[in-house]
Amino acid sequence: MDTPLYGSHPTAAASPRSFAPALKPPLARTVIATAALLGISADAFMRGLQPGLGLALWIALLGINAVVLVWRAGRSVSRETSLWLVGAAAFALATAWRNAEELQALDVLATVACLAMAAIATRDAGAALLARRLRDTCFAAIDVARGVAVGVLPLAFREAAPDDSAHQALGRVRSFVRPLALAAVAILIFGSLLRSADPIFASVFAVPAIDLDTVASHVVIAGFFAWIVAGWARAALANNPTIHRAPAGLPIRLDSRDITATLGTLIVLFAAFIGTQLGWFFGGEAFLRARTGLTAAAYARQGFFQMMWIVILVVPILVATRVALGPTRELTRRHTMLGLPLVGLLGAIIVSAMLRLKMYVHFYGLTTDRLYPMAFMVWLAVVLVWLSVTVLRDWGRPFVAGAVLSALATLLTLNAIDPDAIVARVNLERARAVSVDAAQSLDVRHLASLRGGGVEPAVHALLDRRASSTAEDKLESCNAAKTLLTRWGTGSRTQARAQEGGAWRFWNHDDAIALGVVAKHEAALRAIQAGSCLAKSEAPAAP
Repeated sequence: MDTPLYGSHPTAAASPRSFAPALKPPLARTVIATAALLGISADAFMRGLQPGLGLALWIALLGINAVVLVWRAGRSVSRETSLWLVGAAAFALATAWRNAEELQALDVLATVACLAMAAIATRDAGAALLARRLRDTCFAAIDVARGVAVGVLPLAFREAAPDDSAHQALGRVRSFVRPLALAAVAILIFGSLLRSADPIFASVFAVPAIDLDTVASHVVIAGFFAWIVAGWARAALANNPTIHRAPAGLPIRLDSRDITATLGTLIVLFAAFIGTQLGWFFGGEAFLRARTGLTAAAYARQGFFQMMWIVILVVPILVATRVALGPTRELTRRHTMLGLPLVGLLGAIIVSAMLRLKMYVHFYGLTTDRLYPMAFMVWLAVVLVWLSVTVLRDWGRPFVAGAVLSALATLLTLNAIDPDAIVARVNLERARAVSVDAAQSLDVRHLASLRGGGVEPAVHALLDRRASSTAEDKLESCNAAKTLLTRWGTGSRTQARAQEGGAWRFWNHDDAIALGVVAKHEAALRAIQAGSCLAKSEAPAAP
């Protein structure tokens, strides 16, 4: 029985809370220099803060420097730290592969999470992914977050102070460099302003013109990333990682009545819900109309997200109640006896949600707003199975690791399969199934709003419906062509960014494909836009 996950830990006694201990001056100065260089490189690689190839290269550079800093601290890089750094680089690279905003946001979030776990694994291997208690990992994450928040301040004002001999040498250098630097700054700033104020002065004195707004933006971006890198590295390299441990036990202990009341109520409630679902499953639309007055189409539009939230909330309830059990075998046995049927009912709710989604797609088509929650629900189903195998069998230690790794695997799978391409393919197949003329029954307006692999099918679908004569189809074609040309055509923001200096920083595989497809058919798309929008403007006003 792996009790340390739920009960007290013999070495986890609470200790005073404070920030990470000071680094040695040579290491602290190295961290400051590394953070400064990474801040400057962040400004060069990610100017505009747009995900793309620049972000991937910068994260790779950050990982290499992190390894060097660990070696400089006299430590070896653990296998887990290496894997987290590789994972951060992989998810950062994914932002240069897919251009769907939802995927890019999730990839950036996963990159940040991997970097945080790399810092935790370097700081305290016992609080990393395979920690005996989730609380230890949470408290270590809090320490890393606090370290990032304070940034470079402790390093610059306390820990990087040189010894006496170095201080004297540095003082002599400062006595020459500081006056020169101050004079140069004065000349650049005020000389630039005076040149702008008077053309005669500008013709006499050749002082480089300075765009103060541009300079300020460079300083802000470089300083922001230098601050974060310094705090992140300092938190990871702290000499004593055990100063902020989770308390030995929880303040709440649940007894048999608490467990029975909590889980028993949920079992009864979920069983009643599943019973009502059987009615529409076997009774069909006639049952729905008789009981609710709703058609199957109207019924399919609601309920999915509520059922998803039910599963999201019950998983932590099962884990938390297991952690809060009293130290008796009888309580754990009762929790397992009530937890297993509850997991089974949650599985049935997931099946009901999926059937609801299938019916929704049948009537209304598929959208990314539904596909991403569906993928999330599949991951929750995996988590439920894993919870039954681990937590409910008194083998709780690998539960969090399995849940986290399965989440990252799910995100990698989404990047590989391209959700926008799936949405386009499903809606095209649905249009062919419900109508002989698939091009006319397809919602090309929604199709044109997709990114990734959905752009090419949208262009071809729009070209296939050029012969349509109905006013509604022409209006949809007009809007779809506008969307495609505004986003990917000549003069679009994406094309302008791809042609400006340093465009490699924002290079994205899906953007490149979409620009090429639209450029190939741009003349036809502009003809559709002109004809359809002209037909719209010439249409008689409604009486």
